[in-house]
Amino acid sequence: MVSESHPRKLLVVDDEPLVRQTLSLVLQDEYEVTAVGSGEEAIEASLRESFPVVILDLCMEGLSGIETLQRLKKIRETQNIIILTAHESTETAIAALNLGAFNYLTKPFERVHLKRVVSRGFDLYEQHFARKQDMQQRLMGVHDNFFALLCHEFNTPLNIILGFSELLSSTTEDPEHSSWIQHIKEAGNHLHDILMEIVDYTAASHLAAAGIEKLFVPDDLLRPIVQSFRDRGISVDLHNQLPEETRMVGPSDAGFLILRKLMRMASQRSKRIRVAPRIETQDGPDLAFTVSGTGIRRDSMGRMEIEELFEPYHAMPGSESSRGMSLGLELATCRKIAEYAHASVEGMFNAQGELELVARIPVQLIR
Repeated sequence: MVSESHPRKLLVVDDEPLVRQTLSLVLQDEYEVTAVGSGEEAIEASLRESFPVVILDLCMEGLSGIETLQRLKKIRETQNIIILTAHESTETAIAALNLGAFNYLTKPFERVHLKRVVSRGFDLYEQHFARKQDMQQRLMGVHDNFFALLCHEFNTPLNIILGFSELLSSTTEDPEHSSWIQHIKEAGNHLHDILMEIVDYTAASHLAAAGIEKLFVPDDLLRPIVQSFRDRGISVDLHNQLPEETRMVGPSDAGFLILRKLMRMASQRSKRIRVAPRIETQDGPDLAFTVSGTGIRRDSMGRMEIEELFEPYHAMPGSESSRGMSLGLELATCRKIAEYAHASVEGMFNAQGELELVARIPVQLIR
């Protein structure tokens, strides 16, 4: 689902009034539809506001569909443009896709298929936006302009690979081809995970080198992290045991980077996780976070020990995909970040036999 920050705005571009009217009627219940009759009008509309998805007629008077596609992509590269034409042509479809079109439909179109393609366009736009935001947020802690630029340039073609693999998966019915596409998607996602680990590790090393400790209120940093997971459809039960408006000094950036990673790891196997922050004074004071609801149970691990989960490229129990190995890499990165911050990360089984992850960050309480 597209978040509230991205209204479901859809631009329809076709020089036939009847087609514009039909598309608007079919889609207006689910989307905020703006319909225009020419490429020139489409460009003007895109300069005024953002449309995550565009349905664009390929054969129009004046500015052609292909020319309009090129101009729209220069204005907003991330929008997903669906080409619509009355004449099925493989060559034209390939040309449009090579220029950045998201998908290709022919007239007359089936309503169910049209809605499915448009919905997928919005879903992929939001996924792309989330990856971009995640990249930008993580790069904020990296004080190396060349490295930040390198990561951005790496992420751009990676998003194209993932986007086109999604497109291909919805257009092929060949089981062997579907299997190949699935491997491409998994490899692309794995590369993205590895890139994020490199960014996080680099950011943490910079923080450690600078010895950065800040005055902070845990609630102020915790709420946006929890909300970001809820926005992605993950139910987060926040069991906050901290005194109200607790203020402290410590490596807050590293600590909340670790927490976000542990929550992400848990959410890969479960859509309902629990986060319990508290103050521990036994060896501290420490700001401690327990993340439960990981979906990893003692009986599913066989002979594997908990410590093996923290080894880079070690697959999660029951996982045969590269994504499982990425989670092992994330836990290993958590441990490394914890070392920099003089913190700790460990796993343990609760009374129900499910793995819990616990992070402890040394702090000074401000009375």
